[in-house]
Amino acid sequence: MDEEEGIITLPEGHRYAMFGGGDDYPIKTYYKGVFETVFVVFHPFLVPKDDPTAVDRYVELDKNEVEQQFRAITWADMRRRLDFDDIKRIDHALRTMIAALKPHAEDQEGANRIIEFCNRENVLPPGEGELSNLLENQVLRALLEMGEEWMWSGDEFCTERHLINIRETLTSDTWGMRHRTFFGHQHDWLIVPPWDSHFTLICSSRAWVEQVVERCELEGFYCDENTTINWSLLDRKLR
Repeated sequence: MDEEEGIITLPEGHRYAMFGGGDDYPIKTYYKGVFETVFVVFHPFLVPKDDPTAVDRYVELDKNEVEQQFRAITWADMRRRLDFDDIKRIDHALRTMIAALKPHAEDQEGANRIIEFCNRENVLPPGEGELSNLLENQVLRALLEMGEEWMWSGDEFCTERHLINIRETLTSDTWGMRHRTFFGHQHDWLIVPPWDSHFTLICSSRAWVEQVVERCELEGFYCDENTTINWSLLDRKLR
């Protein structure tokens, strides 16, 4: 578009409804004045409880069927099984697997180790960019138990949003929401999985986040003042 005609730009996004801090910007700094605490939730690896063929049918299953037919393998357990020195390497290798890193920053050996293990043990690696469907019902139940009734769902920059009844969504077969970002009706909490990330951010007051983490038995860590989206890659040049 010609400069004389003007360029249309989006207004600054609402921080209570999205993540937009960038790769190298501290997460807590981005949310300063909006949310006190941020917890990074690892998306679990999945393994069938009984029927090995559930892995082949996974994409056809709704959230209730996934909850019934799969159990989680934690990143801590996978670190031991893969003989990785640090849990950060799981995140690094997973990002390599989805080609989210430039070649010089990849951990191809770690990615191959995860792929070989998952193929051998009939395990599904975590998905990226969306809350794990094994956690969906757990999170919805926790929200109801904590007195939440409604939530908003939004797209990446929350240019679109829909009001969702939490109880109705929990009792339905499917997640039923095409958006991936979810935030409180009073803008007091946020659940957002960044793109190309195998984890989700839970943001609110310390007490509120601690309740969700405890009720859902979530695996992950609390952000400190320096934590960025690239928390597993601090010793690598990404550009």
